[in-house]
Amino acid sequence: MITLIKNVELYTPEKQGKKDVLIIGDKIAAFKEQIEAPSLDDVDVNVIDGQGKVLVPGFIDSHV
Repeated sequence: MITLIKNVELYTPEKQGKKDVLIIGDKIAAFKEQIEAPSLDDVDVNVIDGQGKVLVPGFIDSHV
């Protein structure tokens, strides 16, 4: 499964600004100013519009 999140406000935790984020499986593969959705005939690419959204690293329970 490939997911592309477009135009999201990204924190890594430092502010990165508006970026596109490419996720392959359950791993972040890349983040850049602009990533085009791959055109693969046999692979589904889920494109999500992140306009107006914020993407931050996962929060871990502070007791762990």
